[in-house]
Amino acid sequence: MIAGLALMCLSMVLRGLSWHAILRAALPGVAVKRRDALQGTFIGVLMSATLPARLGEPSRALIVARRLGRARDRLPVVLGTIVSQALLNILALVVLGIVMFSSVNYFSGHHGALLAFTVTPIAILIGVLAAPALLRSGVPSRSRRVQAFVGQARNAMAQVRAGLRVFREPRLGVQATVLQLTAWAIQWLSCYVLLVALGLDGQAGLGAAAAVLFAVNVTAVLPATPSNLGVFQAACVAVLTGAYHVSSADALGYGIILQAVEIATAIIMGAPALLSEGLSWRDVRLRALHAAPVQLSPRPRPSRDAVEAEA
Repeated sequence: MIAGLALMCLSMVLRGLSWHAILRAALPGVAVKRRDALQGTFIGVLMSATLPARLGEPSRALIVARRLGRARDRLPVVLGTIVSQALLNILALVVLGIVMFSSVNYFSGHHGALLAFTVTPIAILIGVLAAPALLRSGVPSRSRRVQAFVGQARNAMAQVRAGLRVFREPRLGVQATVLQLTAWAIQWLSCYVLLVALGLDGQAGLGAAAAVLFAVNVTAVLPATPSNLGVFQAACVAVLTGAYHVSSADALGYGIILQAVEIATAIIMGAPALLSEGLSWRDVRLRALHAAPVQLSPRPRPSRDAVEAEA
């Protein structure tokens, strides 16, 4: 279990180094430090482990954007780099899906899911590249407010598209891809090491570890709870019990331990980064909520009796 935890930490470091290469390609005139990308990655993982709705992504974007200059100007480009890294993550999921579908016959007939994950990154890439042109050729409006909004949206999408520049830089693109895929491979190995730690490797080997990693990441696309608690364990049980005939109790125990290792990794790496940044967990949470498209319900108005009682 300690070895699995160490592998998870190493995987997170490689993800931060991959993001550093993507940031360097997107911001060629800016001195992007490795520490900036690592700090942002660690804090983002910590926030994702403690907040729902994947608020770790805007958290790490805000952390790095404010380190690179004026946060408001840098944020769209930094968000674009997160899109680039997400495309590499989907590529890794496709590889894991191939391993999973080829490991057992249980997944036969479900190849449509793999096709969907192959098409998704292409659709995202086309949308980001075409958005500025579509906004430019939109129907003209007589309202200055609408024209100003469209102009701001076009400029923001153009900056987001700059975050995909790493795919036009062969050296940095190869570096980012190799580091990101290596991080996924190490995380895959960590999942297998934990299977060995529980004595389940006789029933579930590397193919099962790939299937578990694939399932927990697919179910975490839109997490309903912090760290996708509950759904994470359900995905582990569904994969290990249904495909590899592991008992439901052992599969549930594995899901609990695997998530505990991931949360421990987030705390071990993220808490020191948060302290060195001079921010509290509450500060980053409020900034992430402000940057994310989260709508809060209005505060209820006090009743007339309450107002008279205060008076």
